[in-house]
Amino acid sequence: MEGPSTENLRCILLATDLSARCDRAQDRAVQLAREHGAKLIAVCVNETSLGDVLTARRSQVVDRNAAERRFRAGLGSVDVQAELVLETGHAVEVIRKTAEARHCDLIVTGVARDETLGRLLLGTTVEKLAREAAQPILVVRERPHHDYRDFVAAVDFSEGSRQALQAALALFPDARPLLFHAFSAHNAHAEAAVVEQARAKADNEVTEFMKRNAALLNRPDIEWKIEHGLPEDVLPDYVARHPTELLVVGTHGRTGILRTAIGSVAEQLIQHTPCDVLIVRQRQP
Repeated sequence: MEGPSTENLRCILLATDLSARCDRAQDRAVQLAREHGAKLIAVCVNETSLGDVLTARRSQVVDRNAAERRFRAGLGSVDVQAELVLETGHAVEVIRKTAEARHCDLIVTGVARDETLGRLLLGTTVEKLAREAAQPILVVRERPHHDYRDFVAAVDFSEGSRQALQAALALFPDARPLLFHAFSAHNAHAEAAVVEQARAKADNEVTEFMKRNAALLNRPDIEWKIEHGLPEDVLPDYVARHPTELLVVGTHGRTGILRTAIGSVAEQLIQHTPCDVLIVRQRQP
């Protein structure tokens, strides 16, 4: 089993429309680029499928020189190697191909509500990127005042959740990890004895998971939280009640959020949790 290591990012892709709503994602991407000495590739895509709705926005970004000035102004005096890529086409295809061609290690994007492009980035694009892009996707919601100090990782003991946890530990080695597992008694109104049996089984699975991944989890600040219920219900509630800076989910798994992380549950999490979200697609052997 692979041991813990620090992921040295060489190239970060920022998906942006160069508007103010993407400032937080850009700030986080810049912070990570500085920390890792990575190159920053900002990709701005004029979606060809949105018709006249984006006509005004298209006119704003068609002028490459103006777009370049806007991008550089957002960088300020930060010493980061950065490049702006302007393309017309389908956002997912352009972002995925650019990330692949430039050998990017991470895709960073933002969220926005009640905006045509914001809904696109938040829903369809992120969901499809999670299905197609090989790179982890960091969805930024909060302004990055500092490095991530903690994160909550959804764990269902599957290979997908292990890979997502491994990626988070490598990317953010100084963040304090809390591993969250939701177990189900297969009955919302199960008797207490049945729930306790299910909890005991979950406790045993935690022990086995720790043994199988001893090298990865060999750090004193690892904490576990085990709760009864469906992951898509109890995980958002926990994050809302216990503020965290980053939620980590995998794209495959046995149950709940991990099974549907590239579907509506992940989109709902991104929309309604107050923290950033790291989505990690499971690598196949």
